[in-house]
Amino acid sequence: MSINFGTMSDWISSHTRTGPIAVITHRNGDMDTIASGIVLASAIGKNAKACGIYIGNLAQKILHGMVVDYQQIDQNRPALPRKLAGIIVVDCASPSQIGFKLPDVPLCIVDHHSAASDNWPEGALELKGDYSSTAEMIWDWLQSEGLGLDPDQATLLLAAIISDTGRFKHSKSGCHRRVDEICKASGIDIVDVIEKVESEDLNHSQRISIHKAVSRSTIHEVGEFIVSITRAGTNEGLVAHALLAAGAHASFVYKKNSSDLRLSSRANRTATNQGIHLGELMEKIAHRLGGDGGGHAGAAGWSGTSDEVELKSVLLATLSSELIQ
Repeated sequence: MSINFGTMSDWISSHTRTGPIAVITHRNGDMDTIASGIVLASAIGKNAKACGIYIGNLAQKILHGMVVDYQQIDQNRPALPRKLAGIIVVDCASPSQIGFKLPDVPLCIVDHHSAASDNWPEGALELKGDYSSTAEMIWDWLQSEGLGLDPDQATLLLAAIISDTGRFKHSKSGCHRRVDEICKASGIDIVDVIEKVESEDLNHSQRISIHKAVSRSTIHEVGEFIVSITRAGTNEGLVAHALLAAGAHASFVYKKNSSDLRLSSRANRTATNQGIHLGELMEKIAHRLGGDGGGHAGAAGWSGTSDEVELKSVLLATLSSELIQ
């Protein structure tokens, strides 16, 4: 799907003339949403600020030592400017994934997901394209405006692309070209960013927790696929990747919070090439159990209120109905 970035530029130009713009990241705070929000807001200028309710572990690690303008806000009492001229939401498939109710102001969506659990309000400008990551969309917009980027901004965008493509295993057409363009424009070496993304600084209790989560996983055969499911107390993404490394085609790791469950999932290239689309699967789980879900073919998530047994039952039943015809 071709994106007309001129409409995005026109929207930004029109609304920044009348007041401040909030660039909102989604509530999971992954690398793609945080990087896209910070770089876009910085490129727009002093009348824009990136903000959201959470910054994930990887994003916190990549941001360490950088001087960036990002405001964390309270989801129960989101403090946004009273005279807000508009909101740009980045890397967010649906309103429920933001984590708080947006005020009634002009809305622009910049996102690359193909699956969503609910729709944006009528009248919102939706810019959605067939990209591996939203960070790539931000780069294409920067180029359309003739804007450059500094090394920190380049590092953020590259880390987002590396993370969202699963180290390029799920990259789409144009991804490698854009990575090369960002590296040449900034002087950043992609290998340095990959090493920073992959470096782990786990404490003793986290390492034990991850190993326990892997050891209590259950194995299920769904058609020709090996599926692993487990519960984790921390680092769900690392646990999910460990299960793939152990031989699973797809892995599902859930974490119980005070009032709800959060489910993270990963699939390898073989699984996505043969029909597994985790984003669509999570959307269907949301339709059955409530909550919200979505994501990519190879990485997606769901969060909501459910019993653990019910969640696993619905997950396997939904996955089976998709793969076993």
